[in-house]
Amino acid sequence: MIKQFSFSILAGVMATGTIAAFESSAHAASFTAQDAVNAGCVGATTCTVNGFTLSATDNSNPANPRNITQKNVNGFLGLGVRNGENPDPSGGEIDFNEILNVGFGRALTLKSLDLSFLYQPGVFADKVFEVALVKATGGIQTGKLRVTGNTTAVWESPTGFGSVLNLSPSTKRGGGSYRITNPFGDDKITGFSLTALKVRSDDPTQACSSGRKCPSGSDNSDFALTAVQVPEPTTVAGLGLVGLLAFARRRTAVKAD
Repeated sequence: MIKQFSFSILAGVMATGTIAAFESSAHAASFTAQDAVNAGCVGATTCTVNGFTLSATDNSNPANPRNITQKNVNGFLGLGVRNGENPDPSGGEIDFNEILNVGFGRALTLKSLDLSFLYQPGVFADKVFEVALVKATGGIQTGKLRVTGNTTAVWESPTGFGSVLNLSPSTKRGGGSYRITNPFGDDKITGFSLTALKVRSDDPTQACSSGRKCPSGSDNSDFALTAVQVPEPTTVAGLGLVGLLAFARRRTAVKAD
């Protein structure tokens, strides 16, 4: 009888989907470019991967859909944007006239963000220290990831949050990959958007639109999304399961007395 009661508690947990939710939420806390490729996102204007919603749009007209692409450089896979079958100046990366949106489905903190193919002048014909612009959805936070050397980059955010880790150098043999950790601190957002920032070749801290010192096309900033991670939303579910097991043990002890 006592063992049956303990088993019934666990059976009830499984029947209500608590364990399933625990496993599902843990899986949905992150995704990589490879996950998106496996989910059939390439070529689509919008798709869902591990609970995240991805969509590609036009920077000048967000209502105009574009297509999600994939690109592999020196072993690093990234997600980019292109305009259907039209020529893509950035070769499958996110250009300054393109946006890649990532939606969380609910307000969460952004734990880390991996961006790749960010290079410096002289690498793959780039003429600037490339800059990625990240804008929060459901919040006012923005930030810029700017390459400064072979293995260095800075995260520029008005809030002062975030740190940068180089995953692969910004050289011809590297993936130009960087991880931004806690880019918006503990602030909760419902997602974010990515676009490249067109900058001056003599000063990458300055945005520009025309002129000799403002290279166009793939000579300026472009990059790709490699991975996203939000905090594992499993603590509550895990504690709930532990609590039920503890309750079952207490009931067992009472009945044994």
